[in-house]
Amino acid sequence: WGRFPKLAKSLNKEKINALTFDFTGSGENERVPITLSKQIQDVESVYEWVKNEGYQGIAVLGLSFGGRTILGANLPGIRAYIFWAPAIFVQSSEDQRDWFKDLDKGPVNIPSSGKGEPIIIDLSFVTEFAKLRVKPLLKKLELPTLIVQGTSDESVPLELTRKAFQLLPKDENHKLIEILNATHDFEGKYLTKFINNTVMWLKKYI
Repeated sequence: WGRFPKLAKSLNKEKINALTFDFTGSGENERVPITLSKQIQDVESVYEWVKNEGYQGIAVLGLSFGGRTILGANLPGIRAYIFWAPAIFVQSSEDQRDWFKDLDKGPVNIPSSGKGEPIIIDLSFVTEFAKLRVKPLLKKLELPTLIVQGTSDESVPLELTRKAFQLLPKDENHKLIEILNATHDFEGKYLTKFINNTVMWLKKYI
């Protein structure tokens, strides 16, 4: 759906190139079970392609589970990180508990962000999600890092994003921006605020 194309258009207006892609098993791709390791492989492959094309001053942005993905990826030479409502720490809502209790019977479908088709997860998703030790990664994330988070997000609660932010280095190059009343499926004026803050950040650091 249209959040990333809108961001790309805004970046292009500022003479900043942008590449968007769908992870394996999500977006417009064929539905197969998603895993953290596969998504990390996807983003690392895209990053290598971009570097091989000669682009420099590269930043990376991850939304929701994509935030955990870019945190765990090996991206040498990256210039800056942007996280939109990142699923770094998670809570077990009633819906999520219902999904997970059925995983021992096989893959299950769960809603995707926005209007896309459901994504598929299996037990490997939960196993890999738990294995990534996010606290050490956050503490050593020295590069400029922007987190943009809605205050009314029920999928990734604000308090969990604040917890992640507190682990980042404390300096002016690490910033959390809270968008009042924005949910996880932010659109319209809320999307505009996510985009505008992101564009300003990238103009400063790349």
